[in-house]
Amino acid sequence: MNEIIIYVFTLALFELYESNWQKASTIGGMVTNIYNRYRQGIFRFFFSQPSFIYVLYLGIAYDLTNIWFLTILIMKFMDISYKLVLVKKIEENKIEEVMPIPPTIPISPWMSYLNVIIYPVLLTLAFLT
Repeated sequence: MNEIIIYVFTLALFELYESNWQKASTIGGMVTNIYNRYRQGIFRFFFSQPSFIYVLYLGIAYDLTNIWFLTILIMKFMDISYKLVLVKKIEENKIEEVMPIPPTIPISPWMSYLNVIIYPVLLTLAFLT
């Protein structure tokens, strides 16, 4: 049980890191932060998503295949994939094709940290079922 607490806490820390580098007051600001991270290098971009790598490790190490774990994995994969599509569309100057909402829409500060709650809860459920 203590191991699970450590794993969940570590995931929460990784999610906190990801939230902090992406955080902005608007949707457009968040997209800009993602694009700037990508421009620093593709490897820097991927290593700026440590929770995905960590979840993959836990899944392999503990043979997690239940619905809770698969939900985390799918959500993380879709998140990174969408960010890469955003970056590609920014470079092509066609961002409106994948982001139909205005970039000036504000983001509440608490919304940036939903992942810090959702993913650790799902990981806890994945370990306990």
